[in-house]
Amino acid sequence: MEEILIIDDSRQIADFLAETVLPYYGYRSRVVPTGWEGLAFLKQRQPDLILLDLQLPDTSGLDVLRQMGELGYDIPVILMTAHGTEQTAVEAFRLGAKNYLIKPFDASEAGAAIERALRERRLQREKEVLTRTLQQRLQELTILSSVGKSVTSLLDLEELLERIVDAGVYLTHAEEGYLLLRDGDELYLRAAKNLGEERVQRFRVKMDDNVAGQVIRTVKPIRLDRSQHQDLKLRTGLLVQAMLQVPLIVGRHAIGVLAVDNRVQQRTFSENDQYLLSAIADYAAIAIENSRLFKSTRDSEQRYRELFDNANDMIFTLDPQLRIASINRQGVKLLGMTVAEMMQRTLISLCVPDDQAAIEHQLQRQLAKAAGDGGAFPLTLRRANGEDLHIEVSAQLMQRGDQVIGLHCIARDVTDRRRLELQLLQAEKLSAIGQLVAGVAHELNNPMTSIKGFAELLLRRKDLDDDARTDLNYINNQAERAARIVTNLLTFAREHQPQRVLVDVNKVIDDTLSLHSYHLRVDNIKVQRQFEPELPTTVADPYQLQQVFLNLIGNAHQAMAEKGGGGFLTVKTERVDDEIRINIGDTGPGIPQHLVGRIFDPFFTTKPVGKGTGLGLSICYNILHDHGGNIWVDSVANEGTIFHLALPVVQGDNPELINDDDRETTIKPDQAYKILVVDDEEGVAQVIQRLVRDLGHQPVVVASGEAALQAVDQAPFDLILSDVKMPGMNGFQLYRALQQKAPELAKHFIFITGDTMSPATITAMRQIGTPMIAKPFSAKKLERTINEFMAREEALQREAEIQQ
Repeated sequence: MEEILIIDDSRQIADFLAETVLPYYGYRSRVVPTGWEGLAFLKQRQPDLILLDLQLPDTSGLDVLRQMGELGYDIPVILMTAHGTEQTAVEAFRLGAKNYLIKPFDASEAGAAIERALRERRLQREKEVLTRTLQQRLQELTILSSVGKSVTSLLDLEELLERIVDAGVYLTHAEEGYLLLRDGDELYLRAAKNLGEERVQRFRVKMDDNVAGQVIRTVKPIRLDRSQHQDLKLRTGLLVQAMLQVPLIVGRHAIGVLAVDNRVQQRTFSENDQYLLSAIADYAAIAIENSRLFKSTRDSEQRYRELFDNANDMIFTLDPQLRIASINRQGVKLLGMTVAEMMQRTLISLCVPDDQAAIEHQLQRQLAKAAGDGGAFPLTLRRANGEDLHIEVSAQLMQRGDQVIGLHCIARDVTDRRRLELQLLQAEKLSAIGQLVAGVAHELNNPMTSIKGFAELLLRRKDLDDDARTDLNYINNQAERAARIVTNLLTFAREHQPQRVLVDVNKVIDDTLSLHSYHLRVDNIKVQRQFEPELPTTVADPYQLQQVFLNLIGNAHQAMAEKGGGGFLTVKTERVDDEIRINIGDTGPGIPQHLVGRIFDPFFTTKPVGKGTGLGLSICYNILHDHGGNIWVDSVANEGTIFHLALPVVQGDNPELINDDDRETTIKPDQAYKILVVDDEEGVAQVIQRLVRDLGHQPVVVASGEAALQAVDQAPFDLILSDVKMPGMNGFQLYRALQQKAPELAKHFIFITGDTMSPATITAMRQIGTPMIAKPFSAKKLERTINEFMAREEALQREAEIQQ
């Protein structure tokens, strides 16, 4: 921030500048009341600008200027005075003053003078055409006359006109002066000197009635006196001894008249008076027109500045060297830097390294006019905090005539859109994995059903020796383990709608660890489970929790593997007050302390390009917070990392979780039933046939939906057990066909499927509302489902008979 030294003993002026004007324009100030204190301050440090009063209690402003020149200080100075003369102004400029302010002045006048003084050297090439024109005119007037400088330094039109008239009266030694401006076919008074208030209020004349109208029409000056015209009138009733009127010319037209006269003294106006008044009138006309243009330009610039600063997009300009020349508030906010930090830095220096060469080539082509508007292009900038800012940029060439002066750029923040695109890409990958796993799982579930079913059939035999029974138990257990792995893969890969159910957190973690068990084992990583046995259940989304555990366990595994393998993965659960705490720790290299605070930020990753999206921990954070929980991390370099998770204990409507496959049934049907088994897998069909027969029922096996319909035509059945996915007619089509053909039998229908995670299968099951058995299943599961279903049907039948 630039510093301005105010040397003025007037507390009112000093406070006005220090507390109102300078802060508004973004400057820092220092105030001293005397000239010698100001010179002492310069020995300590040099400000960027000095506002110097002409009359000080201990010395004069000119003496201070003289002392500064002798001491070799090259600091711009603006002299302030309420009683300035032409000689004072000339001397001040001779001593090095850059500008001259006449007290009293307003904030805009002071601000404009200060702005010009500070911007004169450092922004010469960037000045607006109007400002440069005004500066040129001011310099010309300074050379011609310090009075001309005083007149044209004012931008307030009212005060400017008063100064013009004062200068005209002073230079021509006239008694009165006034300035008339044209308004249609009339002339009205805008400024006057010594006319008197009453005359000023009534001064408005038709152009045809007076000398001023002739000056406007001919665009030539008129000089008259009583020797030429005895009855010389300014207007009706106003006799004068001599008058001089000159036109205020803009282009080829007169916009007004600058006039002086003598009412009492006999002095006439000379050619030299006419020359001086015409010179001031020329400068006055230029100043008036420039003031109007400046106001129009300032209003236009203000509108542009408001649009520029308040735009939701990032707007900035680049010079031909690709340095940032200007940037709006949104750009400052997005990049997290100050304007001063960004100004004169190249855009390339803000780009991430991978983008720098390509972006520089593209922008240089646009500067060389080798490429037109190529449309929006992506760009990644590096924020002040080290994060990446993804933007889409449109760049337009800026020219002044044939000269290229830079690029005007509009950039839209697409970081959130980029995040969503990556999330969509990740979702599409998971969806593809889900489709692959679903197909593989269906193919695996059928042989698993056969293996498990035949193992259980053999285990039912009483004549098995101990070794055979042990082997069969091992086969059965491994089949169950394989089935759980397939189910966990399906759970992870399949899309699902968020749902909150009663969850056993220990079981979700155990299932997740089973997915990583092979990779952990081959990398010699030992898993330490420290589960609290009486850990309460809680209402949560098990699929989202598994996603969190998969991510954290996968990160821990990768960290220890990159360290060389080996180590310990410790998973601990416990209840702390009304929370379930889960700690997942590893003995990897740890996370550097300066990165710990950023690991949950979207897209932040320490992995090489292509190894990670930087979304994993961000997703974990969001999932935990959506559940009303929290996640934080402790890490020590070269010792390891522990992620701490907290979940609230929320009780649902069914506080107990029961493993369906192991639950015994006490319900027994009253009779044996004839059951139609429909499955295209021979091994599965044989297992179901054997199990149904062992349960005391009479099974009939067919391999397709079409064959099932034929069997129904040939014999009555009490129950149908049907696979879902079969060649030709599938299970759902069979069910709908039976609804039309044998509606009572369709009510006695149980599906058997290995595709329990497919959205289409789940939707169809919900619409039909019949029971379902998931492959692979145990004999207990099959027995319980058949018994409970048929016992319910028997009870409904008895109730109907009683009512009859």
